[in-house]
Amino acid sequence: MKRTLVLVVDRDDDFGVKAAVETPAIGSKAVIKAANMLGVVDPEDSDINAVYAAIKIYNELKEDNFDAEVALICGDTKVGHRSDMKIADELDMVIEKVKPNRAILVSDGAEDEHVYPMITSRLKVDSVKKVYVKQAPGLEGAFYVLTKILKDNDKRKRLLAPMGFVLMAITAIMMAPIYFDYRSSGGLSNIYNATGIIIVFAIGLIICLYAYRVGERLWDYILRLIGNLRSGDPTVIFTIVAVALFIIGIVLGATAAMGPVVDDGQRVIIFLSNSLWVMAFAYICNDFGRFIERYMEQGKVSLGFMVGTLMIFGAAFIIQASIDALAVVFSYDIIGQDMILVEYAIGFAFAAAAGLTQISYKRFLLSRKEEESLEPLDVI
Repeated sequence: MKRTLVLVVDRDDDFGVKAAVETPAIGSKAVIKAANMLGVVDPEDSDINAVYAAIKIYNELKEDNFDAEVALICGDTKVGHRSDMKIADELDMVIEKVKPNRAILVSDGAEDEHVYPMITSRLKVDSVKKVYVKQAPGLEGAFYVLTKILKDNDKRKRLLAPMGFVLMAITAIMMAPIYFDYRSSGGLSNIYNATGIIIVFAIGLIICLYAYRVGERLWDYILRLIGNLRSGDPTVIFTIVAVALFIIGIVLGATAAMGPVVDDGQRVIIFLSNSLWVMAFAYICNDFGRFIERYMEQGKVSLGFMVGTLMIFGAAFIIQASIDALAVVFSYDIIGQDMILVEYAIGFAFAAAAGLTQISYKRFLLSRKEEESLEPLDVI
């Protein structure tokens, strides 16, 4: 008799992240236990309903004397290639243990059904069951569902961020001719007429900031900084200096760009050229604070700081050379062409040094592991 596998797929690994469920879960007892563990932590997660729907299908097949088994596999919170590779590995484990001839795929939505081609490449799928969760009818129920979605950081980012970017892109395109008219005529009438467009652009920006939790992250960062300052953490001074350097870089760039220039393109080039290095040192200063913090906590020297510093210097030289090259192309003549080649050469030299440092360190660690794994007889 052919064996049927009732398969539940959780692509974003809610079971593992929220309830610490180890997957793959094979068998009705293991799958029900996983559903109960997630139900206790987050009873409103739709993946729970998908699991119970799979158990229902499994019980019906057993009542009809079919040879059946049920299993749950999960992906990763970073939905994409990493998630799909983990699902593929767990699916291979399930197939190897259960040895099914066909499958019934149970899903709580379109997100999990992205793995359908992956499953059909390994196993014949006879049916796909999509589970819809019943909600309260009418506007109140729709508002409730929307509120729950917006509380989920991952769903909020995937739903709202594209809307915000679309609004910003459309309004930016609409504002471009208005801006150029203002530059040519100097009249403010066009700016007044574009008030609605500017408001829509601001709404799109606010949506993007909300989707990526910029306000929450900034507030958490400020609270953590205040806590470290009260505890006497010496690394806080590096963060404060980094923020001050960043602000100084913006002020220097803006001040230089406000001088007598030819056009807006030259303003942008002057701003970047005058603020680039101050911002680069701001990043290095902040990274040095993390380096000191790790050394104080673990007593280890961070290779990442050394590699990162070399990469920042390399990137800064390359960006500076690119800015100077644009200035030459647009006849702004900030620097000579020979110096541009020197800047590129120095930038790539720093980048190569960073890469060689990282490769050398990895080889050093590998050789140490090989030495530690040798038996005493092998050493002799």
